[in-house]
Amino acid sequence: MKPNQHSKMLNVSESKAFIQPSIDGLFTEIKYYLYPSYRYLQGNCHCNAHLSSLLLKKREIPHKKIWVFAPCRYSESSNEVFRIQDPNHIAPRGYIRWGYHVAPLIQIGAQELIFDFNFSEYAPLSREEWLAHLNTQAYRCIVEAPENFLFYSSPSLKKPGKSLFNGDFYSVEGDCLENKWLEKGLAVNETALLMHEEVIKRALKNHAGASLINDYKFLIGSINNFECVFRDRSFNKRMTPEFQEKHYDLIHYYRGIFEDNVEKWSKLIKEITE
Repeated sequence: MKPNQHSKMLNVSESKAFIQPSIDGLFTEIKYYLYPSYRYLQGNCHCNAHLSSLLLKKREIPHKKIWVFAPCRYSESSNEVFRIQDPNHIAPRGYIRWGYHVAPLIQIGAQELIFDFNFSEYAPLSREEWLAHLNTQAYRCIVEAPENFLFYSSPSLKKPGKSLFNGDFYSVEGDCLENKWLEKGLAVNETALLMHEEVIKRALKNHAGASLINDYKFLIGSINNFECVFRDRSFNKRMTPEFQEKHYDLIHYYRGIFEDNVEKWSKLIKEITE
């Protein structure tokens, strides 16, 4: 089901008491509201985690967020990232590079349950299972309040152009709220997945040339490029004015879809938080 099929909201009055047998139903319910955003693994895990958190708050279920940082985010000397396989096969390098990841965490006694649909669409994960998906032993893991939306970075003192996690977070308020960073992150993921289905898969089916497929993968399969073009309406070294002029009709059409998706997610979030 897609977000435009949201016809029924959570009934909070039925969930005053949270008990273990409701875990499966809760997991399925949150997955329903998050779909399809979590299937685009390139970015915006913090948006997926925050929408999940809002739904848990609506249910009055105590929870936190668990954050994990790759060495590139905390070490002056390391460029190591988490290398994640792309299930959609649209990442230009064939794999996805993460500097961090985050998901909501519910604790019942000594048991930790992590709701991360990037890695498991069928059941919550333990901390050990969750960390195993990162395919490395080099990381820093912290548990924070659910209100924390994203973290601040500070410039490296040793490497120009490098930024490091400085230990502080910010919530969805002020500029973050006004600029709809939560809604835009979810809309980015949904729009990119739609383009995967309607653009890349169609081009492959029609035996398009390798150069065109490569263009599409750099546009859709890179979170930095996709957000540059559709969210920020800007340019970078890859998404040049010439590139965007070449694909003007495609970009213009899906910018409209992106804006529609921003409004769709905005309505859902308003419904959850009222």
